Amino acid sequence: MIQFTACFFVKNRSVEVNPLFLTCIKLLYIKLKYILRYIKLKYVKTVILMCFVLYVPSAYSHISHSDSINKPEVLKSLEYSNANLQVLRNEVKVNLKKVASGVRIKPVFRKYALKKQDSFFLVMTRTMLDHDTLSSINNLASLWDVKKNAEWIIPNVRGIAVAGKKESIQKKYNVAALNLYKIPGKKERYFIAGFSFDDKERKYLDLTIFIRPVKGRVSSQYGSRKDPFHQKHKFHKGVDIACKTGSRVISSAPGRVVFAGKRGGYGNLIIIEHRNGYRSMYGHLHKIKVRVGQNVRIGQTIALSGSTGRSTGPHLHFEISRRGKPVRPHFKNKG
Repeated sequence: MIQFTACFFVKNRSVEVNPLFLTCIKLLYIKLKYILRYIKLKYVKTVILMCFVLYVPSAYSHISHSDSINKPEVLKSLEYSNANLQVLRNEVKVNLKKVASGVRIKPVFRKYALKKQDSFFLVMTRTMLDHDTLSSINNLASLWDVKKNAEWIIPNVRGIAVAGKKESIQKKYNVAALNLYKIPGKKERYFIAGFSFDDKERKYLDLTIFIRPVKGRVSSQYGSRKDPFHQKHKFHKGVDIACKTGSRVISSAPGRVVFAGKRGGYGNLIIIEHRNGYRSMYGHLHKIKVRVGQNVRIGQTIALSGSTGRSTGPHLHFEISRRGKPVRPHFKNKG
C-alpha cells in the first residue's frame, strides 16, 4: 500500500517524492492500521485506506506545488472598482513595509492584457508598482513599448527581473538562490524582490541617455510610412534626419563599435553596442571614422553624413534597438 501511494503520487504529480514525506506516510499508515484493527467491517476499512492513499498525495502536492509553481491569476481591469486590483494594491503596500524591514517575500504574479487607453504610467500608478519593476519583468525596450492586448506580468512586490543563469545572477547581485524567483513562462528570467536599477540603467530604459546624433531636421519619423521608392506602406525602424553631406555624426550614447562598413540599403553603416542590450545604428554615411572594437564616448565624432546605399538624398538614418527589437528614439537634446 505504501509503495502504491508513492507510485501513484509520482505518476500523477510528476515530482520527486521527499524521503521525509515517505517516512511520514509510513508512520501515519501504521497508526491507521492500528486504529482499523477495531473496525470489523471489511469494506469500511478499504474505503478509509483508499481515502488515505488519495488524500495524502494531494495534500503534499498542494504544499510542494505552491512553492514551485505559481500560475498567474488574471487581472481583468485596472479600474479602482475592481476588487482584485484593490487586493493587489494592498499586497504591494504590505510588501513595501516587509521589504523595508528586511523580511523575505515570495512574489505572487498576475497577468494583465493591456487596453487601448493604457500607458506605462497609468499601469504603474494603478498597480502601485514602480518604473524598474514593470519595465524589467515585461522586458520592455522603452517606456513607450506599450501595445494593446500585450500581456504583462504584474507582481505584488516591487523589484527587478533579470535574465541569465541562476549562478551568474547570484554572483552579480550578491543574492541567495532562495531569493531568486522564476518568472512564469519566461526562460532563464528571475525576479528579485526589493531590488532596483542604478541611474544609468534607468536612463537607457526611458531613453534619456541618447542624444541627437547629428544636427538637422527630422524628415521621416519612426513607424509606418510610405516607402519613398515603392510608395507602399512599410514600417520605418528609425528616424531620418536631413543634413548636408559631410555633417558631423556623433555617438548618441557611450558604447563599443560592433560594425563599421557597408551593409545593403544602409550603405556605409556604424552599429554601436550599449549597456543592457541596446544598440544604435547610423546609416547612409559618407565617411566612417571609427573601427570595430573601439570604445566611444557620448558625443564623440564617429562619421560624416552622406547619401550612400538606398537613399533619396543626404541624411542620417538613425535606429535604436534593444535585443533586436526596434525602439522609437526619444532624444534628451532637441538639436
